[in-house]
Amino acid sequence: MSDFRVTQLDRDIDFDTLAYWDVVIIGAGPAGLAAALTTAHRGLTTLVIEAKQQPGGQPQFLYPDKRIVDIPGFPDGITGEELSARLFRQAEDARAQFRFNEELVDIQDTDEVQKEDAIKQVLTSQGSYLCRKVILACGLLHYPRKLAVLDALDSKKVHYKIPRMGDYSGHHVAVVGGGDSALDAAVMVLERNGHVDLIARSQFRGKSETLDRVQSAGGEIHAPAEIAAAKFVGEGIELTLSSDRALHCDIVIVQIGFLSSDDIFRELQLRMNDDGSVAVDAYYETSRRGIFAVGDVHGDIKLIAVAWAEGIQAAIYAFKEITSPYWLNEKRMRDLKISLHGDKIAEAARAKR
Repeated sequence: MSDFRVTQLDRDIDFDTLAYWDVVIIGAGPAGLAAALTTAHRGLTTLVIEAKQQPGGQPQFLYPDKRIVDIPGFPDGITGEELSARLFRQAEDARAQFRFNEELVDIQDTDEVQKEDAIKQVLTSQGSYLCRKVILACGLLHYPRKLAVLDALDSKKVHYKIPRMGDYSGHHVAVVGGGDSALDAAVMVLERNGHVDLIARSQFRGKSETLDRVQSAGGEIHAPAEIAAAKFVGEGIELTLSSDRALHCDIVIVQIGFLSSDDIFRELQLRMNDDGSVAVDAYYETSRRGIFAVGDVHGDIKLIAVAWAEGIQAAIYAFKEITSPYWLNEKRMRDLKISLHGDKIAEAARAKR
């Protein structure tokens, strides 16, 4: 049974005049959108801040045309673009508000208290927002790794995210990378009557069956190989590999991983795990009271369904803290007592051996 009744926020509410938001969510990917529709459906004023120009996160920006087949409820699969559009529409329908092209700069504590909650101030590249709770859902991997030899071309023919179908249909495409994203890009080009040169610096890390599909569809494999030089030749690009072989292509798609963006989390003075992710407790709250973290920002299982689940859970915990002051602290105390009691029983059992 549902633990709440869907609450419609007042249609006449003027969000621009709010003294503070109930919840500010950083990131409009799967976790952030799931959290936003959950808090908004519970009647909380919700603001989502996204650094990019549109919502969706990795499904939208890394594989918009790829059909995702492991999401419950979509037996025929769904593309990253369609999934992102549906989630965004659902959050908007719940009256969550959005600000795009704004990057998180800082989260500061204030002396202001509202309904027993210490108000926080979220600073972004475009402004500042007061709120009662913050949910970090911005992921760890924002920035694609780039190749200087290709960046020097300063060309729109070099892509660090998979372009839309029409951009490479029937074209000669060089795909750089050895992971699943690179292999998926190669398959999509080949399925649209394109020609693929797949370039990997070392052995392929992606699924072997996908690599087999690339080869059986006529993709040419270059591994181990690196791009030593690049220049324009006519309307296309000529790549010189470390083997001195020259390749001619219309488009280059680079999928060689991402740079960690954990510096901002350290600046926020959040406790970090050894792997650079944000440490959270059982309620997805960080070491700073009132700041939660969900999805890739802390988790080791990087699946859309997991991001949804964590976003929803953190949203519910934030909701319960707002509507039931001290609820989370009391629950923590209860859980701690249970844990200590269990430790005593285990210690007594060991002593009897």
